[in-house]
Amino acid sequence: MFKALRRMIVPIIIIVLFFFAGMIVLEWGMGFSSRQTFQNTNLAAIINGEEITWQQYNRTYNNLAQAEIQKAPDLELSENQRRQLHLNAWQQIVNDRLLTQQVQKFEIFVSAEEIYSFLKYSPPPELQAAPSFQTDGNFDYQKYINAMADPQAEAFWASIEPIIISEIEKLKIQEMVIQAAHVSEDEVKRAYIEKFEEVDLGLVNVSFARFSKPPPKSTEDEMRAFFEERQDDYYLDEKRSLNIAILEKSPKPYDWEISYNQAVAIYDSIQAGSDFAEMARKYSDDVTSEDGGDLGWFPAGQMVPEFDKMVFSMQPNDVSEPIRTQFGWHIIKVHERKEVNEIPRRKDEAELVKKARASHVLIKTDVSQETLDELYNRLERFYTAAVSSGFEKAARDLKMPAKRTTTFFRGKNIQFIGSNPQVDKFTFESELNEISELMENKSSFFVVQLSEIDLAGPAAFEDAEDKVVLDIVRYKVLTLCMDTANAIWNEFKAGTPIEKAAENHAENIEILESVSRTGWVPQLRRDPELIGAAFSMESVGDMTPPVKFGQGVAIFKLINKTTLDLTDYNSKRDSIYTAILNYKQQNIYQLWFDDLISSSEVVNNVEKELLENPDFL
Repeated sequence: MFKALRRMIVPIIIIVLFFFAGMIVLEWGMGFSSRQTFQNTNLAAIINGEEITWQQYNRTYNNLAQAEIQKAPDLELSENQRRQLHLNAWQQIVNDRLLTQQVQKFEIFVSAEEIYSFLKYSPPPELQAAPSFQTDGNFDYQKYINAMADPQAEAFWASIEPIIISEIEKLKIQEMVIQAAHVSEDEVKRAYIEKFEEVDLGLVNVSFARFSKPPPKSTEDEMRAFFEERQDDYYLDEKRSLNIAILEKSPKPYDWEISYNQAVAIYDSIQAGSDFAEMARKYSDDVTSEDGGDLGWFPAGQMVPEFDKMVFSMQPNDVSEPIRTQFGWHIIKVHERKEVNEIPRRKDEAELVKKARASHVLIKTDVSQETLDELYNRLERFYTAAVSSGFEKAARDLKMPAKRTTTFFRGKNIQFIGSNPQVDKFTFESELNEISELMENKSSFFVVQLSEIDLAGPAAFEDAEDKVVLDIVRYKVLTLCMDTANAIWNEFKAGTPIEKAAENHAENIEILESVSRTGWVPQLRRDPELIGAAFSMESVGDMTPPVKFGQGVAIFKLINKTTLDLTDYNSKRDSIYTAILNYKQQNIYQLWFDDLISSSEVVNNVEKELLENPDFL
């Protein structure tokens, strides 16, 4: 049983085995505190009535996070990585609980013999990696077997037995589901033929490239007529737009003053004799800090205007007072200046170019908590007024910057905000004129109101015009390809050799050797229409009429077709059978599990936190 299961590549997501050695550290010592605030106030999930606490969820998330951190210990997890880890943790928990519930439903029993066989013949990777079972850095199976037979290790094996039982139970459920998979001998032979049958072909390929450079032009009347004939092909999903009151999280004068004072203190230290490079290494917020702030050589005009103007007004070894740019406050030291004769970027001829080599200390101006609180409170006052007196009136009365987004489809970027699942969810699940609560992203606070609903339906020509332009070009190019291919075919049918007929229309016949049904041939691009036509020919010399495909129109001539060797089939039969069986088992299991999920009652508070709580990450 277990040998067959181990061969499968089935998406059973098994919760990490044997974290007995580090469970306490991972659960309580990892410090992923943002999740801890939720565990006493709510449940992470309810799956078919079974409650999942935030403590249980955190344990799964922290195990995945620890494994990810170990891949690159010196790098901090990005927001995208943490989001993906949350999704993976959620999927693990759902899969594990649903399978465990199925184990209970079918009263799966695991014997002592099955536990022993599982441990003996399928040593889990976590145990293989344990130092006790290693010799010279490699898993030592004999050490492992000796430990299984050691009476003094009985307590250890007993401690992991519940985890082993749980995994075997899930494997038994899996086996119960996949045992319906069956592979016939005809299926194996058909797969063998598809994989190993080969043909040599002559190919006349009238490609799109021939008639699309330049693309054929169309008048507006032609495009409108084309659109009217195919109006059912132009259908728009529902679109919506928003009114948005938005406050950017940008620094206030107070914040600039704080960073300026820091920059002045550093400047004074440099003037008093501190080493410039050392000060850059200690205090600069720029990526060049590790190099002592060294920016290398750069030409005039490359840096932002304020920085550029200062550098090229200074002499070598000068140090500037703090200057302000969009990035913060800079203290600049010029090392060298020169003029060289070279060809500037985006120009064709050489000219005299001013260059400088300089270093800088950058003190960024961050938004202070005081500023964030002020912005938040201002928008909160707006929200209260908008709910009571209306969005537009509140914006006028409170002089709140308000804008209207362009219409957008579900799941697409939102003007002024970008991609935002929380706003997207509000937009497409709200009534017209409904006002959201205060929301935020990394760059701003905002309140939105659903301002317009453009229902799904047939598109107007103006809405579909961009697509019509592309479609009519493709239609005209394909028509030219088909007309050319038909002309070649008609000459061939009238008695002209295919080679000469192709030449008469500025085409040629290309020889393709050893083409298989499943192989990759650049000219055919695995197009099913082409592959089907190529292998439909039986006798050498057979030809196919023109066949449309994704990149043009083709005509085939059969030059040679292999005769399959049944002796070779017998040698490959078992591996093909196994591959088909595994594929079927995967599909059966996936369909069963998808149905299990769809028929289950699941309350997912993890997704809710990911959508609505920026601090959750």
